[in-house]
Amino acid sequence: MLENVVTENKKLMLNVYNSFKKKINKIFVGRTSTKILDDILINCYGTNISLNKVSHIILIDFNTIKINLFDISLINIVKNSIIKSNLNLTVYILNNDIIINLPQINEKRRKELIKNVRCESENGRILIRKIRRESNLKIKTMHKNKIISIDIKNKMEEDVQDETDIYIRKINIKLIKKEKELLLI
Repeated sequence: MLENVVTENKKLMLNVYNSFKKKINKIFVGRTSTKILDDILINCYGTNISLNKVSHIILIDFNTIKINLFDISLINIVKNSIIKSNLNLTVYILNNDIIINLPQINEKRRKELIKNVRCESENGRILIRKIRRESNLKIKTMHKNKIISIDIKNKMEEDVQDETDIYIRKINIKLIKKEKELLLI
């Protein structure tokens, strides 16, 4: 039970960090990647299916993506799903294919992207601290119920704080790298 609190704490913090990384990696600059479409789900055949399972996604040039659907009847569903994804993409249909143009990055857009990255990093840090608070509450409850001694309580709280510091530092490093990437191009 003692290791459970610390292990669960590490696991939850890792999940928050991985989620943060995934969100900011979607923010693209200059170089187009088909990965920005990875999380788009298409509601077809009575279920939600990933876009890459119903189509070929091809990079045409530095800011254009072409989607070649296996089932042409899904073309409007796919187009609407991409538009609703809030990725700020221009989507149109050309010869049974969906063409996506990614917007050019100007100074205003860069500032907006940096603001979004900072907001995501702050949300990540808040979630990490919330996990720390919940873990410390569990530890204090275990001490109050005389399940653990004061020494073990202090050691566990120290371990939780160490993990918190590690993941907040990781988020800050990732934030700095992404800001530099956004300012470079």
